[in-house]
Amino acid sequence: MSKTEVLVIGAGPAGLLAAREAALRGVDVLVLEEHREVGVPNHCAGLLSVEGLKRIGVRPSSIFIQHEIRGGKVYSPDGTEIRVTCGRTRAYVVDRTRLDKMLSREAVEAGVEIFKGFRVESLLIKGSAVVGAQGQGRRIEAQVTIDAEGATAPLARSLGLVRKRYGVLPGVNCEVSGVEVEPHMVEVWLGREIAPGFFAWVIPLGGDMARCGLACDYGEPTGRLRDFLERRFGLKDLPPMRRGFVLTGGPIPRTYGDGFLVVGDAAGQTKATTGGGVILGGLCAMKAGEAAAEAVERGDPSARFLRRYEDWWRRELGGEFSSMSSARRLLNRLSDETLNRLFAAFKREGLESVIGGLVEEGDMDLQKGFLTKALRRTQVLRTLIRILGRMALSELWRNLTFK
Repeated sequence: MSKTEVLVIGAGPAGLLAAREAALRGVDVLVLEEHREVGVPNHCAGLLSVEGLKRIGVRPSSIFIQHEIRGGKVYSPDGTEIRVTCGRTRAYVVDRTRLDKMLSREAVEAGVEIFKGFRVESLLIKGSAVVGAQGQGRRIEAQVTIDAEGATAPLARSLGLVRKRYGVLPGVNCEVSGVEVEPHMVEVWLGREIAPGFFAWVIPLGGDMARCGLACDYGEPTGRLRDFLERRFGLKDLPPMRRGFVLTGGPIPRTYGDGFLVVGDAAGQTKATTGGGVILGGLCAMKAGEAAAEAVERGDPSARFLRRYEDWWRRELGGEFSSMSSARRLLNRLSDETLNRLFAAFKREGLESVIGGLVEEGDMDLQKGFLTKALRRTQVLRTLIRILGRMALSELWRNLTFK
């Protein structure tokens, strides 16, 4: 039997950020990571905003940054292009393995201990409270346990915090060479034939290399990616593909309990529009680390005390999650024909530059502001109503107006 004050399950960014923040407040923190190496396997697209890295306290470094992104091109199912070019670097392409390793070093420097190759099999329960975890014949007690185990969230499921989950899409990506791409422009490809329920992406890595992938809500993503890469680049022989999940369903109903907090992908704290979770999940995890440390200091790991973590993220980020979830549901309802008509209308009516300006002013992670400004532009709103209809926009408009 081992004991610690705060136990974190999972050494991805959310777990490591939660651990770092708790340790910086002077409590004992132990992280359990099921793999023998932090950051492995790496199945992330690895596109993080400049502002987002600042928010989670990470300084840009050549250690993990592979390339810079200054804009993007979005393609309708029929290939119509909407182009957005910014006058500055908006995002970094990162090597997630190296980023995670750097975060683990920072956590250790803050006083965190990390056990690698330790797979948690179940939580330790006493009455209604979580009092630690066990696995591989070993029990570890803790005053507060933070679940950062990732998208499948079996531990949170065992407590009934995650029931039927929507928007968990299988995804796949790989890195290809010998391709011609615009150096600092991301590509997003829409269409039910390519990636139903989501999109395909092409992220330049510099030179003739790109990181490509997709997620979908039905069909086999590996086969779909092979078809896409043959269509886009004429590629037939591909490198090994990395599998993972893309989460578009929004946060789970409850992220706290007696002695227990859920963060990151396990909590569904991702952007429903793009599936990205490092930044918003990381912000929530940092607050969880603070709440866990304070609970230890006060000797009160009850759900009543720990709910301040959820109160914070719902107050500060709840409107963002709701707005992006509404936007995702709207996109998922649009047929390929409707998307083609919408893109054609935007091009014909000169709205490409309007959208580009809003994107340049906007925030890649906190997207509610961009969505609100877009719908307040009379010409944009009229075009959307004409192509989509008022009813299609009603849910998104309510979320932007009232939350």
